[in-house]
Amino acid sequence: MGNMDGWDVALLMVAAYVATMTLVRLMVRRRNQLLAKFREEVKIEKKRRQRETKRQRAA
Repeated sequence: MGNMDGWDVALLMVAAYVATMTLVRLMVRRRNQLLAKFREEVKIEKKRRQRETKRQRAA
């Protein structure tokens, strides 16, 4: 890295920024997908428990 001029350093910094931002966006998208899946599973489980509670009260 001792023989890099200003343009090389600038290009390296831009490439690092683009790579970091791309990784962050991918991670955020994956997190949102997992949260949506988790929330859906919680919703399904909540409905299942409500049905069980109604059955137990009716019996």
